[in-house]
Amino acid sequence: MTVALNPQNGAVLGMVSLPSYNNNIFAERIGEEYLKLEADELRPLINHAIGGLYPPGSTFKMVTATAGLAEDVITPETVVVDAGPIYLPNQYFPNDLSQAQKFVSWNHKNGAVHGKLTIESALALSNDIYFYYLGGGYLEDFKGLGQRLLSKWTELFGFGETTGIDLPGEVTSLVPTDQWKRQLFAEPWTTGDSYNMAIGQGYVLATPMQVLIETMAVANGGTIYVPKVVHHMTDANGGVQKDFEPEIKRTLPVDPAEFQVVRKGMWDVVNASYGTGRAAQVPGVVVAGKTGTAEFCEYIPEKEDCRRDEKDNLPTHAWFAAFAPYDNPEIAIVTFVYGAGEGSAVAVPVTQKILQAYFTEISPQPPAPDQEPVQQP
Repeated sequence: MTVALNPQNGAVLGMVSLPSYNNNIFAERIGEEYLKLEADELRPLINHAIGGLYPPGSTFKMVTATAGLAEDVITPETVVVDAGPIYLPNQYFPNDLSQAQKFVSWNHKNGAVHGKLTIESALALSNDIYFYYLGGGYLEDFKGLGQRLLSKWTELFGFGETTGIDLPGEVTSLVPTDQWKRQLFAEPWTTGDSYNMAIGQGYVLATPMQVLIETMAVANGGTIYVPKVVHHMTDANGGVQKDFEPEIKRTLPVDPAEFQVVRKGMWDVVNASYGTGRAAQVPGVVVAGKTGTAEFCEYIPEKEDCRRDEKDNLPTHAWFAAFAPYDNPEIAIVTFVYGAGEGSAVAVPVTQKILQAYFTEISPQPPAPDQEPVQQP
């Protein structure tokens, strides 16, 4: 599914939820066709763009990065080294590494480490090690955000509440906290929980529209608008009865220079040679974005466990969030493909085609004078 809006005012530009259905089957009566749709495991009657909750994966790193900069946990120059997996010691057996919990980044399965990273390059490479450190800290070496600040900024970006879109059926999930976990699982929050939350996994769930609101805030420098589908209403004579008016829900307390660091990281995702979303490039338009690949549990009752492949890997959702043009964004867009694999391989090409059509047919951009190669901002 894909949903897009104008990040300067919250006007919804398009929304697609698949699988879909033909409304005409209900023109005369509701019968067998409706029962088939109701029984369909893919739930076509639900608008999944606002009515489906999924782990956002690495698209959530925009929240973690912004929080780290705004709370002075990191600066743009703060370096974290990815030298391979990190291990959190067991509190009861701190000196026994066999009891430690292992945390890896996606690149490790390919035998690669990313070495020294700043927040900008960590966003571009979607490196998990940097965000583990940022989210939960590491031993005495690095002080991270921790649960309280992670939850605070998750809420500020609009997660944990409905967006207020003028459509029925919108849902939301609670923002996970220590108190929430104690009440639900009778367990305290751990550093590992902060690690997972920092990369959009663990207990974090969101609708594609909520991820789009997150993207909008980064694109426009911190303003969260209420998304609106209806542009205006007219009477039978064509008179305007209700016109579109932007509605600001909140403005994030972030220094513009700090937002610019996050934006530059998203620029790198699409335009740097090492970015994970280079396939999103559109001729004549500078695109910025963030890829996401989110593990999820598809429960198999017979096995009493989640579905896994032959290598014991969980299935993944594919995400890509983007905005363009970079200097003056007029469209923010999120594509989500259920259980489809990696965001860079699946969601990015879909988004690229939509953006190319948008800037070709709906909002053509003036040609660059000399067609010089894109320079980093």
